[in-house]
Amino acid sequence: MANQSELLPRESLLWIFAAQFAALLPQFALLPLWIVCAWAFAVYWRLEVFRGRRDLPGRAVKLLVVALTVGGLALSYGRWFALEPMVALLAVSFTLKNLELVSRRDAFLSLLLAYFVAATLFVYEQTIPYALYGTICVVVITAALAAQLGHFSARPRRALGLSLRLLAQAVPLMLLLFIVMPRLGPLWAVPQNKSGASTGVSDSMTPGDFTRLSKSDKPVLRIAFDGPVPAPEQRYWRGLVYSDFDGRRWSQGFGVDPREGGVVRWSGREQSLPEVGPRYRYRVIQESTNNPWLFAMARPISDTRGVGETSDDRIIKRGPVYSRFAYEVRSWPRETLTDVRELDDFQHRRNLQLPRGGNPRTRAWADEFRASGLDAEEISARVLKFFNRSFTYTLKPPALGVDSIDEFLFGSQQGFCEHFAGSYVFTMRAAGVPARVVAGYQGGEWVDQEEYLLVREYDAHAWAEIWIAGRGWQRVDPTAAVSPERIRDGLQNAAAEEFMADSLLPLHRIGILNRLRLEWDMVNYRWYQAVVSFDSDKQQNLLKKLLGEVSPLRLAAFIAVPVALALIGILLWLWFSGRGRRLPPASRLYQKFCRRMARAGIARRPGEAPRDFARRVRVEKPALAPMVELITAAFEKAAYGEDPAAQKQLRRLLRQWSPGANFMFLKTVGAGRIATGE
Repeated sequence: MANQSELLPRESLLWIFAAQFAALLPQFALLPLWIVCAWAFAVYWRLEVFRGRRDLPGRAVKLLVVALTVGGLALSYGRWFALEPMVALLAVSFTLKNLELVSRRDAFLSLLLAYFVAATLFVYEQTIPYALYGTICVVVITAALAAQLGHFSARPRRALGLSLRLLAQAVPLMLLLFIVMPRLGPLWAVPQNKSGASTGVSDSMTPGDFTRLSKSDKPVLRIAFDGPVPAPEQRYWRGLVYSDFDGRRWSQGFGVDPREGGVVRWSGREQSLPEVGPRYRYRVIQESTNNPWLFAMARPISDTRGVGETSDDRIIKRGPVYSRFAYEVRSWPRETLTDVRELDDFQHRRNLQLPRGGNPRTRAWADEFRASGLDAEEISARVLKFFNRSFTYTLKPPALGVDSIDEFLFGSQQGFCEHFAGSYVFTMRAAGVPARVVAGYQGGEWVDQEEYLLVREYDAHAWAEIWIAGRGWQRVDPTAAVSPERIRDGLQNAAAEEFMADSLLPLHRIGILNRLRLEWDMVNYRWYQAVVSFDSDKQQNLLKKLLGEVSPLRLAAFIAVPVALALIGILLWLWFSGRGRRLPPASRLYQKFCRRMARAGIARRPGEAPRDFARRVRVEKPALAPMVELITAAFEKAAYGEDPAAQKQLRRLLRQWSPGANFMFLKTVGAGRIATGE
């Protein structure tokens, strides 16, 4: 049983529950419903114990509850070594700790868990709203710790005030550690949720997929260039290549994805690329997709750790992109390169593959091209001319049946980018030309203030590539033949009437709101550049700017000087704040007198009135009594009677007297003056 002094103050109980609620609130949407209900029930039970209506559960009940919660976690997640079950385990720890929340030690452990749960917020997101909410959580949890000191400390104003003062004192040290602490990799790896839904461009494409993406304005890529910026017609951000077609669905095919044995070069390309010439250098910040593929222009190379290049001119990450990820890229436009390799037999067959049957009209049309002896470029020009003459670009294409290519080319003739790219590649393959579909994003909105390109979900795009002997893979965009403004000006201008027509609040149509949305994205961009992506390279560059040369001695001085100044500032603040409000002059003079008496061996007791103090001096130190009575009388007249002359007399007496010189003082002032109090 805990000592009475160690028992949990009742007034602080609500603070503990408030801290738990603040830390768990963002997790409620991610945790199983039974954990949320269990936590709420545990809080209710503990409040009933506080009111005297119930008793704390016994050991047998606690063991049963632990067994049930462990079983519930096993059934809910099916595994232990992953992020979600570990966060859930912390939440369950909250719940179980509430059943034995008795002493200050129990409260300390519970609030320590709250700090950890609040920190798990940043595993999922590192955005500004999450950072602000995380700060609020820390303030509330620290206030809950302060509330454990006793009755008066649990008052909201006092607890929050102490919490804010403590955290304000910690801010300089936090900033210093943020700058100088080495950026180390994690000491352990916690697997993320691999079953979470992927976002953005998928690993397969069917009619209507990209149409659905056009309804979202969620940011996907932010691209900053070091040097020239490509023209809008060159901004093709490739992420996937579809080579297999089953009659309706385009996919990568087996052996392309590295998770299925695809070949990836993690240490750069084997073939040499020119060091000079028309190339692009840029930094991409990609939002989470739960997929490994990244987006870049053709012929990309990345020196970012964990990023590799594939044989079909793509780059991928070693693991899925579970959170915002930044990577550096260099790209060479294909027309500047001369290292064209022949298409091997396997790739030739793969990029001519078609289902055995289906779409007979398209096959017959392609056979006419093959029989006429046209080369690949001439066939492509004929198909694009057909698109340009008869087709309509729309965000609301009609549904297609089994022979989707025939129905689109010779029936509806209305479609989105995936319709044009898929039907073009089918026709080229049927005509004997190796071709493939490429998926990614095209275009983007240029942000002048920060000089970066903002690519949103509705910029998702599909285009085609055909193999031309001696030149290799060449990009062909059938959509450009139908709607060139889509490539030049973006989807918003190409489909102005249909664009985001189903949105409840079409921000793009309201100038002020659209501007605010762009400003908010710029704030997020600065936040990520300055805080979230502050890696070891940026740290070294900053330290070189501040110190000139990063040496152990300079680094130690850089740490020691701010810490010393901070400690001196804290000491000065404590000194002046501890002195309280400034006392009236008469009271300050009397305190000076009391300090002298304490040095003489008789100290004034706390709460002792001046007249009572004088009487005690007469009993304990009769030799000092006349002087004490004179000073006490002068103080009472100055403090309570507001007599300026008495205040001057009090100051003069203290200037002339000290307990050790009491005899000389009496001889100087004279017995008559002491008796009259002049």
